[in-house]
Amino acid sequence: MTGKQGRPGPRGQQGKSGPAGGQGVTGSPGVQGPPGLTGAQGIPGLAGAQGVPGAAGAPGTPGPVGAGISGATGATGIQGPIGTPGISGSTGAQGVTGPSGPAVDITDIEIVPTAERYFYFAPEDIQSSVTIRVDQFSVDGVQEAFQLFNVGSNSYANLYINGMIQESTSYSLTPSSVTIHLDEGETIYSGTPIIVEIVQFRARYSA
Repeated sequence: MTGKQGRPGPRGQQGKSGPAGGQGVTGSPGVQGPPGLTGAQGIPGLAGAQGVPGAAGAPGTPGPVGAGISGATGATGIQGPIGTPGISGSTGAQGVTGPSGPAVDITDIEIVPTAERYFYFAPEDIQSSVTIRVDQFSVDGVQEAFQLFNVGSNSYANLYINGMIQESTSYSLTPSSVTIHLDEGETIYSGTPIIVEIVQFRARYSA
């Protein structure tokens, strides 16, 4: 048989705490642990305001000229208009008179005249001023192509209409034509001969 449990004895009084001890000496640091894993890259921040441009640097040394091939010469341009003539210069001093040439006896000089006559016959009545080209005339009866009236400083000309010599004011003569000036009421009838006579002079030394 099991015996009865005895009653607990009376609780003894708790003893007083002793005085607190002083702080101990700090120990030496422990060995550093391995670095942790790199964290994920953060979101980029906003771009900052543009800075003030810096001062321009000194120009660099020019590089050597390249060995390029010259291009072909371009076509000649159109000639420009002729410029305004310049002001004439002052007249130069008169040169020294040269020595006189050998004396010539003028009695040995002969003036030789040569006459040419150009013929034209009016194909119809002419009642007003008219211009007749030189190629419509025959020279002393012979028609020549590209002929001209031989007028010049050493010659004179006469105009005959129907055999009558005309006043110099009634016509005008150029190397290529003759213009006859008719007054009102005057008529050159068809078939009337019109003759231009030109007399030229040349000097011939006969000594």
